[in-house]
Amino acid sequence: MASLVGGFMVVMGLAIALTWARDMRSSPEVDRSAGLLRARDRRDGSLFLPHWIAEYATSLGLVGGGIGLIADVGWAEEISLVALGALTYTSVNSLGWTLALRSRRPYAIPMLVGAIGGVLSIVVLLAA
Repeated sequence: MASLVGGFMVVMGLAIALTWARDMRSSPEVDRSAGLLRARDRRDGSLFLPHWIAEYATSLGLVGGGIGLIADVGWAEEISLVALGALTYTSVNSLGWTLALRSRRPYAIPMLVGAIGGVLSIVVLLAA
């Protein structure tokens, strides 16, 4: 069962990284005129960098922990639980963003998968 959780984690981690990479390059809501490290949300002026750091740290934790679970290494469960907690948080938190505007609704499905899959994966790992 841990390998199944590990596979889920790797897929979600890669999906987060790829989604953000695509959005950073092509979203009209991202103002990159001052450079990527100073990119701002065109709607409210907030900086993206702190959010990107959190999202990419979650992604790295998911991929690393997932690979560790698949390889059955000793440290993998602890890393995985932390990463799955971050996945669950970011997925639930982002649901507010996805449901705020109709144009963002397609993002709600992966957010729900992340939230539900994160909770179920935590339960599986704690029960093992």
